[in-house]
Amino acid sequence: MTLGLCMIVKNESEVLARVLDVAQKFADEIVVVDTGSTDGTADIALKYTDKVYSFEWRDDFAAARNFALSKIKSDYWMWLDADDVVPTETAKAVAKFMRGADGSVDAVMLPYVLGTDGNGKPTFSYFRERIIKNTPSMRWQGRVHEAVAVRGNVVRLPYRIMHAKPEGRSSGTRNLDIYRKMIDEGVKLEARELYYFARELYYNGFISDAAERFSEFIALPDGFAVNKADACLMLSRCRQKSGDLRGALDAAFSGFAFGLPTGEACCEIGSLFFTLKDYRASAYWYERAARAKPDISSGAFVDGACYGFIPLVWLSVCYDRLGDRKKAYRYHCRARKLSPEHPSVVANERYFSKLGFS
Repeated sequence: MTLGLCMIVKNESEVLARVLDVAQKFADEIVVVDTGSTDGTADIALKYTDKVYSFEWRDDFAAARNFALSKIKSDYWMWLDADDVVPTETAKAVAKFMRGADGSVDAVMLPYVLGTDGNGKPTFSYFRERIIKNTPSMRWQGRVHEAVAVRGNVVRLPYRIMHAKPEGRSSGTRNLDIYRKMIDEGVKLEARELYYFARELYYNGFISDAAERFSEFIALPDGFAVNKADACLMLSRCRQKSGDLRGALDAAFSGFAFGLPTGEACCEIGSLFFTLKDYRASAYWYERAARAKPDISSGAFVDGACYGFIPLVWLSVCYDRLGDRKKAYRYHCRARKLSPEHPSVVANERYFSKLGFS
């Protein structure tokens, strides 16, 4: 079985060679579609493949990616962004998988790591469709936050793809503008699109509009449960930013209707109770977060720090406020073990040293 790599790029001269150097180790075919570069990106791509094409950008990521797929001849295809990093272990695993592939697997999901801590440990990740059988039924959908609705024999492997956007680079309002253009055109957003539209509104500072859209999404009869749970969490943050702490708690708790309490939700509730100066309730929820186990296979966004470091730091603060300094110090020691150089740990270390702990 052969594997083709599909990429869409624009002004990626800074990072393109990095990903293509590694891709040569597992890809039998490389297709690069340029959507309007002005920095020599296409020239770099031509050093690795003669399958470099131009595509006129029209605010539709799925259209560009499907154009790339139309040029692929391999049995399977894989997608990468130019600013992704493929660790050596992952490159070897992909090559091994393809050597043993017999066509029985329809899609492979791999963890997509969007953030790491100072030690390189993933702090924000989720599973994404990554290697897909080259069949017409599985193609990209969605003008923005595009995805492939994989079906059939879908397997999950633990090998990571790291997203490493160059420092200082920002997408700005690009994604939000696409959604707004769709609405102006009279397009009715599907459940998944509405969810991501609300997230774009939130992260671009349109908090009131985001709250309205999250509420609208939560009320829909369709939509993935993990997205509904996250929407409840995001609605909680909207209300907190608006000063409605009790409403924020209601929204956070409502997420439990869509699944078991996650570390992210428990930390959010713990933070809200701390702000309300209910330190015992805050400690209870941070302890729940510290005991929770992240389920990256669920497809949800996973913030790894909410299952260890963050609750441990705040448990130290909570028990200090409650007057139990010995317990506070024990939690501090556990947090220190995870990230000894973190500013919060350093500050707490000074504090406990003054109290005579060592």
